[in-house]
Amino acid sequence: MLLTRRACYGLLAVHHLAEHAGEGSFSANDLAEFYGLPLGALAKILQRLAADGVLISHRGIKGGYTLARDPRRISVFDVLKASEGSRRSEMQREQGWQLKPVTGCRGLCQVSQVVEDMLRELKIEDIEEKVSSPPGLSPDASSVRASQLDDQTTGSC
Repeated sequence: MLLTRRACYGLLAVHHLAEHAGEGSFSANDLAEFYGLPLGALAKILQRLAADGVLISHRGIKGGYTLARDPRRISVFDVLKASEGSRRSEMQREQGWQLKPVTGCRGLCQVSQVVEDMLRELKIEDIEEKVSSPPGLSPDASSVRASQLDDQTTGSC
């Protein structure tokens, strides 16, 4: 599983929408401003999330985005996959996923599969961290500020 800036922005936005589900829709501008994220990049990610059925896009003066399903039915994997769009599969091909197996890769691929399975089981509602002030996530050891993320992957088989 690839963890990129896009994936983190998508996860941050979906988590925000889940926390504020009863408050109406939020525009890309609302979310970008609140978290200090680049509007253009976030807008594209939100469109991908809507196209994949994670979000619903509402038009008009009070338009914006809301969750398409209950947060108990949206997995972290769904969000990460949709946020990346087709770019994820292109990167896998470029990184040699079509090449012959390399010694030791089988074990790493098994680890990757276990991580993906866990992300499929982890639902948006399960994420308990509350973001109280922009930009990004709290600075504890288990999270990284969105502004510090690099668009490179953190690991892949």
